[in-house]
This record gives sequence, structure tokens and C-alpha cells, in this order.
Amino acid sequence: MLLCFSSLSLDDISDIISITTPIILLIWFYYSQRHTLSKNYFRELDGIYAGFTEPVNKEIDTKGLSAGIIMNIRDTDESGYFKGDFDYAETKAELIDNEISFRNLRDGVHSFIGKMDFEIYANKIRHPYKPEENRVYKGILYIVDRLDFSFENYKIETYLRAEYNIIHYREMQTLKFTIKKIHKTDGPQLPESFTLYKKMGFSFEPYRNVKTMVFRGNTRTDK
Repeated sequence: MLLCFSSLSLDDISDIISITTPIILLIWFYYSQRHTLSKNYFRELDGIYAGFTEPVNKEIDTKGLSAGIIMNIRDTDESGYFKGDFDYAETKAELIDNEISFRNLRDGVHSFIGKMDFEIYANKIRHPYKPEENRVYKGILYIVDRLDFSFENYKIETYLRAEYNIIHYREMQTLKFTIKKIHKTDGPQLPESFTLYKKMGFSFEPYRNVKTMVFRGNTRTDK
């Protein structure tokens, strides 16, 4: 390498520096922008999401049956890792003696960790309710038995129950989950796919409707 440089004139070296400097600056600018933009994106993920789902229980009359999920994503770091829990429930409305009563068929809280990947998109106006115009990001959700395990003696893989692929429509603030792999079958069943919408504080939104119809106002994951 030294011999190669020794055979170059000062003009040659100057030409090499003039060519490589813009390339180095361009690479630096790209990674600097990517780091800043990814931090902004990951900060948006935290929050409460909710949506109705298809019931897991297929053996009963589904008339009056409602199922849904309320999810709380917390502590998303600068690399896109996050954790939290979600509540899945099924409730059946029944008419007894001319009065409507509600019977809880299934209710359970599930812990998870997850990872979202970041991509850079062109900066332009996007219609928030046209999925084809949304910036779309992909990730994975790991449902686990617990997060407070003895990490000195066990690995997180020991507690994995299921994996879901995630598609995030950023402008719609919507997460779509599809089952990827089931690790354990001895626990509560969960839907194979579901779509959740971020809580915005509106008087009429999926979060309020799911909380009222499915959870009857009682859930442990929206605090």
C-alpha cells in the first residue's frame, strides 16, 4: 500500500481526496439522518392500541359474542426494541328474563417483547387513511411467559410462547399482527391475526368501544 502511494504524485493524491471526501460526507450524512429519524419513529410507538378480533372459541354460538385486545407498548429504545403487555378477552351478551347480561368467557394478560425495523422514506405528504400511501415498517412480537426471569440461569427463549409478524402503518397509527410460530400449546389460545389502532383520546374510537363492549370497562393493561 505504501509503495502504491509513493508512486502517486501530489496531484494524484489531491484528486483521490477530492473524490473520496464527498462520498465519506454523504455516507456520514445518511447514517446521521437515519439515526435521528429512527429515534423519532421509535418514540411514536409507545402507547395504547386496541381492536376487535375474531373469537378463539369456535365451539359455541357466536351470536352476541365479542372479542378484543387492548395492548400497551412501553419503553421503546433507540434500536427499536420494546416491551409491554396486552389483555385478550371474549364476552358474550345474553338476553335473560328480558334483560341483557354479559358473561366473560375468556380473559388473560400476556407479556411481550418486540422489535421494529426502521426504513427511510421520501419526505412527502401522505394521506393517513390510505394504506398504500402510508410509510410501512415491519417487526416481530414475542409473547413470553414472563419478563422477570432469572437471566443468570435461563434464556429468554425458555419463556417464548408465540411469535407474530408485525406490519406498522405509520400514518394510520395501526399495527397488524400475523402469527409466525407457536412455541407452546399448553396455554391460552390467541387469535392467529389481529389489527390494533392507537388510542387517540377521541370519544368514539376502537379503544373505547373494545373496552366497553369486550372488557366491560375493566382491563389491567391501559394504565
